[in-house]
Amino acid sequence: MAGIWQKILVFKKKCDAALNPKERGKLEIASMSEREDNDSDAPEEFTAQQGIQLDEEIQKIQRENKARVVREGKERRRQWAQKLTPRPSKSDKNSQNVTSAEPQRESNTTAGFLPDNIVQMLAAREKKVFVSDNNQDEDVKNTSTKRKRTSKKSGLEPVILSEIGPPQCLNSALDFLSERKRSVPRSNSVLNNSSRALRLLSSSGVLGRK
Repeated sequence: MAGIWQKILVFKKKCDAALNPKERGKLEIASMSEREDNDSDAPEEFTAQQGIQLDEEIQKIQRENKARVVREGKERRRQWAQKLTPRPSKSDKNSQNVTSAEPQRESNTTAGFLPDNIVQMLAAREKKVFVSDNNQDEDVKNTSTKRKRTSKKSGLEPVILSEIGPPQCLNSALDFLSERKRSVPRSNSVLNNSSRALRLLSSSGVLGRK
């Protein structure tokens, strides 16, 4: 059993040496001393239980070594990234302080709210519109009351057009037309006896002439 644990330790040292070049020399010296101690080259015999335990130990050591390799790789990449990234200047620090001094405004804007100055401006504009609407309503009321007062004072009443007779200008126009018609007796006679005039014209042959 002691030989099994010794082999496990040797395997672990080999894995460490593969990761750390400094320990390769020590491992080579230790392996040479072990070879000198072993008198025979015959393989060591193990039972099934011992083989299972040895395999489990070897797998555990391999997992630890892989995890360490990944961890050291991440650390090296992090250090390399820190070397490449420039350090923030004083102006950047001041800008960060200014932005952190107004967290409430940023939270309001990100939540979908408007800034305070815009909200105040809109509220003042709505107040002005409300006052102007009230003034317009008062003006309309004052004008309506003034009109009612003037109508009562003037004493005007509704007028029905059908009850009013024709104007004087209509009568004078009719008189003028009748006098004009009387001044031309020939046309008047023709208009009064249109059928007789037509017979006279046809009998005299006036309509048949070209």
